[in-house]
Amino acid sequence: MTRHRIVTSILLSAGVLLMTACASPPRSQVGALDERYFQQEVRNYVKVERDGQTVYCQKSAQIATLIPVNRCVTEASLRRAVEDWRRTRNPVERPLHATIGSIG
Repeated sequence: MTRHRIVTSILLSAGVLLMTACASPPRSQVGALDERYFQQEVRNYVKVERDGQTVYCQKSAQIATLIPVNRCVTEASLRRAVEDWRRTRNPVERPLHATIGSIG
């Protein structure tokens, strides 16, 4: 009888561990994916060292003028912009829960 309880508890804990391991991707993969998207975006910029800080600059045309403008951002700002873009490009819609009051 006690052997059955021990085996059941071991199987239950193994199942819980397996489900929690599958619930989210490992942080190392997420960080590597963020870095890959950042490196892909950096190709569109020119890397400049200014006042001991890494700055990425890009020439962009302004509307109603022929003079291009240099737009420079810091590395942290560019990383944040890439991360925000990844987060908002494919938003997950919240499911609608029907309640008795909403049915009519």
